[in-house]
Amino acid sequence: MDVVEVNNFTKKQLIEEINRLRGRVITLEAESERCQRADELLHIFRINSPIGLFVIQDGKFVFVNKEFQRILGIKGEELVGTNSLERVCIEDREMVREKAKKMLCGELISPYKYRVISKRGKPRWILEGVVSVQYQGQRAVLGHSLDITERITSEAKLRKLLVKEKKLRQELEEEVNKRIEYTRALVHELKTPLTSLLLSGELLVNELHEEPLSSVARNIYHGANNLNNRIDELLDLAKVEIGSLQIVSKWFDAFQFMNNIADYIEPVIKKNKQILVRDISANLPEIWADEERLHQIVLNLLINAMKFTPEGGTITLIARVKDGSFIVKVKDTGMGISREDQKKLFEPYQRLRSDRERLSGLGLGLSLCKNLVELHHGKICVKSKVGEGTTFTFVIPYKASAEAKGDAI
Repeated sequence: MDVVEVNNFTKKQLIEEINRLRGRVITLEAESERCQRADELLHIFRINSPIGLFVIQDGKFVFVNKEFQRILGIKGEELVGTNSLERVCIEDREMVREKAKKMLCGELISPYKYRVISKRGKPRWILEGVVSVQYQGQRAVLGHSLDITERITSEAKLRKLLVKEKKLRQELEEEVNKRIEYTRALVHELKTPLTSLLLSGELLVNELHEEPLSSVARNIYHGANNLNNRIDELLDLAKVEIGSLQIVSKWFDAFQFMNNIADYIEPVIKKNKQILVRDISANLPEIWADEERLHQIVLNLLINAMKFTPEGGTITLIARVKDGSFIVKVKDTGMGISREDQKKLFEPYQRLRSDRERLSGLGLGLSLCKNLVELHHGKICVKSKVGEGTTFTFVIPYKASAEAKGDAI
C-alpha cells in the first residue's frame, strides 16, 4: 500500500513538472517571438524609415538610424557615444533643451524646429519630437527628426519674392495712377476746345441753309462729333486696360430699351438708303445691366453694320432671351469679313491694317464692345462670310441677379 501511494505521488509530481516545463517552453517561445519582432522592428528603423530616428541615454547617442546619419552626413559609428547637443547649433541649444524637457513631461505636443551642424559644417533645419522609452532595460529618449532644410530655404526665397512682388505691385500702381491722371488731363485738354467747336458747329448747321455754306457747316459739325466719339472711345479703352471702368447695373425694360435704340438709329439708316428690320421679341423681360454701356454696345454694332452695308442693303436688329441670357444680334448684308480678319477683329487698332477697317477710325469700337460685354460676364462673337454679310452676337446673363432685384425692393 505504501509503495502504491509513493508511486502515485511520484507520478503526480512528474505530471506537474512536465506541465510546468511545457508552460516555460511556451513562455520562452513567446519571448523569443517578441525578441524576433523587436529585432525586425529595429531593422526597419535602421534601414527603411524615411524619418531620422535616434536614441539618447545620459545625453549621448546610443542608436541612430540611416536617415538620421544622412541628415547629418555622419556615419553611425562616429555619432554613437557622442554628446547629442554637440550637433545642435550653439544659438539653438538652450531652446532645444527646454523644448525636449517640456515634450517629455507632456507640456508640449507640437514638434520644434532647429538647426543642426552637418559634417561639412553647414547648418540644416530639422523638425523634431521626442518621447521617453525603455531601451535595453534602461530609460532613454527616442527622437524622430524630419529634414526640412529645403522647405525652410523655399520659404525664405518665397518671402523675398513676395517682398519683391509687393514692391513691383506698388510701382505698377503708381504707374497706373500716373497714366490715369495723364489720360484725364489729355481728355480735358482735347474736350475743352472740342465742346466749343461742337456747339458752334451745331449752331451753324441750324442757322445756315444755303449751299455751299450749309454743307460746310454740317461737315464741321460731323467731324467734331466724330472726333468727340473717338476721344470717348480712347478714354473708355484706357479705363478698361487699367481696370478702372465700372459697370453700374440697374433693372430696366429690355423691350423698350431695344426699340428706343431702333427709333434713334432708323432715320440715319434710311438716310443711307438702307433698311432696318426689327426682330425684337415682345416677351423681353426686365434685365439687370448697365443701360448706358449696353446702349453703347448695340449702337456701336449698328453703326458698324451701316458702314459696310451698301445702299439697298438690310440691317437686322434681333433680341431674344433664352436660358437666363439676353441675346442681341446685329445682322447685315454687307461685304462680309474674311476668316483671317475675324481673328483680329476685336483687337484695338486693327482697323488701320486693312482697307475695310481704315474706314472706321482707330478701330477701337469693337474692342471696346468686347470689353464691355465681358464686364457684364457675357460673350461676343462674329459670324461672317465674304460676300454674304456679317452677324455680330453678344450674350449676357440676366437671370443670375434675379435675387438682387428682390433685395433691392
